Amino acid sequence: MSRWLITFLSCLCVAVFLIGSSATLRADDVDADGARRARDAGKIAPLQHLFDKVERECRGRFVEMELDEDDGQWTYEIKLIGPRGDIAELEYDAADLRLLEAEGQHLDALECVPPGTPD
Repeated sequence: MSRWLITFLSCLCVAVFLIGSSATLRADDVDADGARRARDAGKIAPLQHLFDKVERECRGRFVEMELDEDDGQWTYEIKLIGPRGDIAELEYDAADLRLLEAEGQHLDALECVPPGTPD
């Protein structure tokens, strides 16, 4: 494969990634300053606490995280790649890090999603 084609395909992949990333932003996403203010006010647990919890309890590899606020309800939404390669989306209460919802296939393989967790 020519060097030009490899360069073109690489640039195309980066462009698709950037377009896809910007399309996932929603109006209720919180910026870094908003997150810092919420943490300092005690409305949310520090992000590191969530990372520690997920690392300790889940058999999955962290992929992505969002902090959302909707009508005063703060949530952390994370994506994990499970041990079978499936993508799982987990939503935690940002204040007490309680698992609220889980979506994906083979959630039992993560070992951190109790049966009956809403999806």
